[in-house]
Amino acid sequence: MTETEFKRVAIIGVGLIGASLALAIKKRALSAEVVGFGRNEENLKRAKQRGIIDDFSLDHSALVETADLVVLATPVKSFQPILERLLPFVKRGTIITDVGSVKGALVEELEDLMPDGVNYVGGHPIAGSDRSGLDYASDSLFDGAITILTPTGKTPEDAIKRVKHLWEGVGSKVILMSPYEHDRIFALVSHLPHIVAYALVNTVSSVNKEYIQYAGKGFKDTTRIASSSPELWTDIVLQNRENLLEVISSFKDMLNDIEDALRNESPEKLTRLFSMARDLREEINNSSR
Repeated sequence: MTETEFKRVAIIGVGLIGASLALAIKKRALSAEVVGFGRNEENLKRAKQRGIIDDFSLDHSALVETADLVVLATPVKSFQPILERLLPFVKRGTIITDVGSVKGALVEELEDLMPDGVNYVGGHPIAGSDRSGLDYASDSLFDGAITILTPTGKTPEDAIKRVKHLWEGVGSKVILMSPYEHDRIFALVSHLPHIVAYALVNTVSSVNKEYIQYAGKGFKDTTRIASSSPELWTDIVLQNRENLLEVISSFKDMLNDIEDALRNESPEKLTRLFSMARDLREEINNSSR
């Protein structure tokens, strides 16, 4: 085994992201064995039958005691209680990482739980779907996607290198940043859009829910992420509450600018605001070419 390979990867939570990571690891032979843990035995049995994982257990200790890498792929609010249960069984030299979309203070809290010889590297693959569950898993989910790693001053270089190598191995471009910068960025480009999508759909409902049948492609594209798991996103936005309150305030200011332009019948202001948004949006298209 080279210094950047894992002999046994344990994935806690075999849903869309966890199952997709398992498939990607197995497809590219990045680990000799991938095992899974979850609360739903039937789900784990299906994952094994489909070849997503090699084995599973409902018992944390049996799952992690021989793992080189443990991946937390459950809702972020469960990370700490799960780690408190499994860390007594984790062997020295194991690396703990995660796929959660909130970092910030959580990274420091999880680092503080680590026993001697066990290291934590925060991670967030920018990939997913508005659908959840292993039935939507894909071994190509991370191809061309960005994965953010959020090491701190306490994170050993070797642990960063090994986790980075794994994500690059499944097709990701890896970027390192601080946990707090991560949360500021994703409050704007991920968490706020989900809130807006939910609010748009609820606005239709508040006027007349029957009008939803007339929604065209634009509305469907704009609100696609409102089909995401309400429970998952409740957890995420509460974890990033302070950043979100700040960016929601900024979003309200932008809506007020548009409202003022409408009230004052100002096509010049509307065109300026719309053009500013279009130009920045085009940068996404240009960067992906």
